[in-house]
Amino acid sequence: MVNPKLFVLVFILISPLAYSNNLARDISATGDIESQSLIIPYGFYNDSTEVAAAMVFINSGYFQPQAVTLFNVFAGTNSTYSVFGALKDFQVTAFDRLFVDTTLLVSSWGELDSYQAGNPDFPDEIAGSIGSDKDNFIVAKGDDNFLRLTFKYLLPIGHGKKGAIHQFRTDRGLLVPGYEAGGDQWNPMTSGRTSFIIQPFYREQDFEDDNNNEFYNITSGIKFELEYDNSDWYVNPTKGSIMSLSVARDWGAEKESSTWTSIQFDYSKFISFGGNDNARQRTLGFNIWTSDVPTSNSYHLKGYEKIFHKAPLFEGSTLGGIDRQRGFATNRFHDRSAINYSVEYRYTPVSNPFVDMPLIEKLDIPFWQIVTFTEVGSVADNWSISDLHHKMKVSVGAGLRVSVSGLIIRIDAAGSEEGGELQMFFGHTF
Repeated sequence: MVNPKLFVLVFILISPLAYSNNLARDISATGDIESQSLIIPYGFYNDSTEVAAAMVFINSGYFQPQAVTLFNVFAGTNSTYSVFGALKDFQVTAFDRLFVDTTLLVSSWGELDSYQAGNPDFPDEIAGSIGSDKDNFIVAKGDDNFLRLTFKYLLPIGHGKKGAIHQFRTDRGLLVPGYEAGGDQWNPMTSGRTSFIIQPFYREQDFEDDNNNEFYNITSGIKFELEYDNSDWYVNPTKGSIMSLSVARDWGAEKESSTWTSIQFDYSKFISFGGNDNARQRTLGFNIWTSDVPTSNSYHLKGYEKIFHKAPLFEGSTLGGIDRQRGFATNRFHDRSAINYSVEYRYTPVSNPFVDMPLIEKLDIPFWQIVTFTEVGSVADNWSISDLHHKMKVSVGAGLRVSVSGLIIRIDAAGSEEGGELQMFFGHTF
């Protein structure tokens, strides 16, 4: 619902699996692995926060060698503030293959755009639908809080047989051949790592527009997911594939929530073109993602009011924002079903100007990438091939990716029929 035109939601929706059960080390490293910390102050301006001051804290190895701790805080001049914290990839020692992630957000927004019903200028149009007007949103302020736990169990098959934590070796940030975690063949029994994931979640949004109309959304439930990561390296995959199937369910435990069920499928494929005189690495990546909320058209009665079992627009079948349809505002399109196709070309130059830049050199950036991408997707009121491939939206753009403390920081600029967006986040889109 928030439109992060600049570096606003740095960690808010970071994938809970982004660092799971992996340990990477450069070939130049000697001795025991030590805890490392990085503090990055920054500032920005956008419509949601006005002028804001912020700070990111990243620590790796404090609790366990593979564990990562993240904090991101910022405050804006329009009374906006956000506090985000996460503990990633904590191994439960009593159950060698079980890892736990925790993410928490407490935030308040002075102004934001939300593509949900409530704009009096569009009384007969469904906000967020594929044919809706780009100005059909509400301008509101309020709180957005969530808590998410992720329990990930690595199955003892494929590369998972060799141990719960895979040892990667890198050379100036790029994977050394021979240390891959998959990618040579598609067979869960012999290649890659397969995980079963259970994720309890809770999120509450309480917004109010200029006319004192309240927009309240709350959800809590559990997501079940089966993931097969057959890529060579989760941080910066160059070959292989990643696929996952998930089912999320809210049983209506919260007083103001409605029951709903969401099903999602995600598949990524990576093809390496190797390097040349000017490039250390060249990779072509493809992704298909689709979502369906089969409960959307069912309802129960609350008095004479029909309460439909739809997922909130920050869950379920949504396009627009940091990962899918980057040329559109966050959660611009949402409906019962969605589909999105993405293709990215990732080019890693041999030259690295960041090692000689004042101040920037202290971040120790081992590699960077130039990325071009195209996305095609749509939403519909039912899951069907014809409906989901009608009135498809297109985003085209380019981006910059840099590696900092084992994380990929990305800046993507994308254009669409509704203008353009600047998306800044952590990790590849897929």
